[in-house]
Amino acid sequence: MNVYLPPKDEDIKLGRGIPRREEDWITLPLSIPVPYVKYLAEHLATGRPYTVQVIHKKNRFFCHISFSLEDAREVDRSLKMAGIDLNPQVISVTIVHPNGNYLASRNFPCPDLPYVSHEKRLHIIGNLCREVAGWLKEQGVAQVALEELFFNQDHDTNRFFNRMSHNFSHKAMFTSLVIRLRKEGIAVFTVAPKFTSLIGFAKYKDTYGLAVHQAAALVIARRALGYKEKLPREIKKLLAPKEGQPHLSTWGKLFGIVKTTRQKARKNGDYKKSWTIENYLTYAKLKIV
Repeated sequence: MNVYLPPKDEDIKLGRGIPRREEDWITLPLSIPVPYVKYLAEHLATGRPYTVQVIHKKNRFFCHISFSLEDAREVDRSLKMAGIDLNPQVISVTIVHPNGNYLASRNFPCPDLPYVSHEKRLHIIGNLCREVAGWLKEQGVAQVALEELFFNQDHDTNRFFNRMSHNFSHKAMFTSLVIRLRKEGIAVFTVAPKFTSLIGFAKYKDTYGLAVHQAAALVIARRALGYKEKLPREIKKLLAPKEGQPHLSTWGKLFGIVKTTRQKARKNGDYKKSWTIENYLTYAKLKIV
């Protein structure tokens, strides 16, 4: 690494357009930590740009080399896809076949994340991201989908959730996970977050015996592969959407019913966490034929 040290002599003119003297340059050996050598070598081989920042601190030179891990790959619909749903206390990952059918799923719990200090939170996130990436590589997954960087909850909130999500660094988890996955050679894509939890709850939770967040991750994976989520026939018949109405608009109508019904049931003391979509519609006095 060649480093330029400006001379301290006040009589020597410095500035733009003035050539730098050869004797003001020093050459130093540059040591790259072993875990990062392959990433740097692979990037240099592509010929793409990178940024170097040299820091002089306590008679030592530190070199920060940074480059983008973005890739230009497109979704390969012949390969399986993993969907990831990020939440304050759990990362849910679900893998689907190229045809959109369920393959495998796993939860990565992080119950202490919303309550610890900022430094501890980053440490927990880093370990979780490594664990997620390691499991996906074991499953032979080469592409992953996440919701666009927008913290969205498909159901009405309560004081506990609001307090918990306030301390939840969604952006830090999203960024760390994307970087880790791309370091492992896994392509990352994003999809719109609309109604993923509701769709998973209504269509896939009971079908595959998944938790709500795992079912939402399944929807995310299917959405990345280009599949549209139609309402179950009996629910669609009940809601009677207008002819040609987009699927998401009809899901939005169902979302409004579920949200209002939950609020009413909680107020009356009737709500149970074990409720299915049929329970919500029945309580709302809408019966599925």
